[in-house]
Amino acid sequence: MRNLVVLAGLGLLVACATPGYEYEARIAPNFPQAADYRDPAVGRFRGPAGDVAEAEFDAMLADVRLDGMPWFTASPDGPDSVYEGDVSIDAWNEDVRYERERRCVKHKGVFDCKRHAMVETECTTGTVEVTVTTRLIDLTSNRTVFTASQPGGAARETCIDIAEYPDDGRPEGVYRDPRQSNYNPYNAPIGMVQDAVTEAVRRFRYDIAPYNKTVRAEIMTDGLVPEEQNDARFALAVEATKQGNFIAACTQWDAIAREYPRAPAVLHNQGACAEARGDMETAQARYARAAELVGGVPLLKPKQARPIFDALERVSGRRVDQTVIDGMMAPEGS
Repeated sequence: MRNLVVLAGLGLLVACATPGYEYEARIAPNFPQAADYRDPAVGRFRGPAGDVAEAEFDAMLADVRLDGMPWFTASPDGPDSVYEGDVSIDAWNEDVRYERERRCVKHKGVFDCKRHAMVETECTTGTVEVTVTTRLIDLTSNRTVFTASQPGGAARETCIDIAEYPDDGRPEGVYRDPRQSNYNPYNAPIGMVQDAVTEAVRRFRYDIAPYNKTVRAEIMTDGLVPEEQNDARFALAVEATKQGNFIAACTQWDAIAREYPRAPAVLHNQGACAEARGDMETAQARYARAAELVGGVPLLKPKQARPIFDALERVSGRRVDQTVIDGMMAPEGS
């Protein structure tokens, strides 16, 4: 009963698609070794807009939070590592399109047009693509901990009127073939390069530190064996989940499971309840047992069993993430 109260207090949400339970999970960074360094500095980023990369990286480190608390903290002994890197411009392209539209060019009043005309416009869309590469250097050993690259892009559009003539009934829309031009990347507008670099740096957030993410534990809405398919309580529990009545739904899954312990969809849905309340060990056990049982269901299509295996993979990943994060947060020497 205590676990059910915890589940109700999680503020879980029901989406419009497959019903399920949403919860907040901790996710390990893409480079777990980076999170061992809690007091990094930001060094030099060479290349165009390198100063922007340095400033954005420094701001990102200051803004990293886990459970609302700063992840990186300053040490009285000084930084333990440094992020440095390079910026390269990969492409600078322009696409020009030509369009025609019927437009009011003279008004009698606010809503009264005196004269229409056909107006031709030329719209130029410029795009810049960059790559930012960063390295984390251990300052004690001068060892490179990891190296990673992220792409970034920026686009700007400018439209000008190039012709105006009386409305002669010509169709609106594109009136001539578009034109594309590729230029020397290192002549790209600096403002666009800066915008692209900013986007690229922000992508490193999930590489360097753990983060919180809303994860969805979906239930199975159809039974896989006759006991589930013929028990009216199964449909009632699905409906309770759709309505947001999670206590009633999870209580119902438990009751059905006691009567039919070999019902894979019920076991899966029990696992979803356990996952949503943070009991990943129980959730993994329920999903694993359901995965074992579906192998004995005759004429079962792989698509029907896919949610069970997806859930087992997801929870296994969450348990690994939590183990990694617990190790990162453990006091030194413990």
